[in-house]
Amino acid sequence: MNTIDARGLSCPQPVILTKKALAENTGAELTVLVDNETAAKNVKNLGDRLGHQPVISQLEKGTYAVVFAAASGAGDGQKKEDAYVVVLSSQEMGTGDTAFGRKLMEGFLYALTEQDHLPAYILCVNRGIALTTENEKAIADLKALEDKGVEVLSCGLCLEYYGLKEQLKVGQVTNMYRICELMTSYPTVRP
Repeated sequence: MNTIDARGLSCPQPVILTKKALAENTGAELTVLVDNETAAKNVKNLGDRLGHQPVISQLEKGTYAVVFAAASGAGDGQKKEDAYVVVLSSQEMGTGDTAFGRKLMEGFLYALTEQDHLPAYILCVNRGIALTTENEKAIADLKALEDKGVEVLSCGLCLEYYGLKEQLKVGQVTNMYRICELMTSYPTVRP
């Protein structure tokens, strides 16, 4: 059994170390130690995407173990040919008047719900996380997109920085490694 001690490391280091260890130690059991629940979930989500079925357990206050069983399967790694990603880095669309920019963003999200070709993912970073935590109109449209199969992901570090982690109302928390992975794997739309 191999163990990675990623306690004290900031996002996305635990995920990157885990991915490297899984690639190097195929077939061996792997335990990843982290010091917070968000990091544990990020490591587990990586494992799930790669076809493993890791299990999270809390060993003691402030220590979580994510265990990957020996001989886990290979990941999905496949992407649809016509898939794309929408990146929302602000609660406004464009530059200029703030209130008008917010109205434009709300209009964009509503229009997106009516498209025949939907994105595979919507990534919310920096102040874009306000769209998944504070803006009720945007939250309703993002929920409608989720219901149609779009995965809505908000940056965990951003949620923590702005003190909005507990206010997430739609989608899932993700990490910068996953955001980078998606933005470099799919065509990206940035309204």
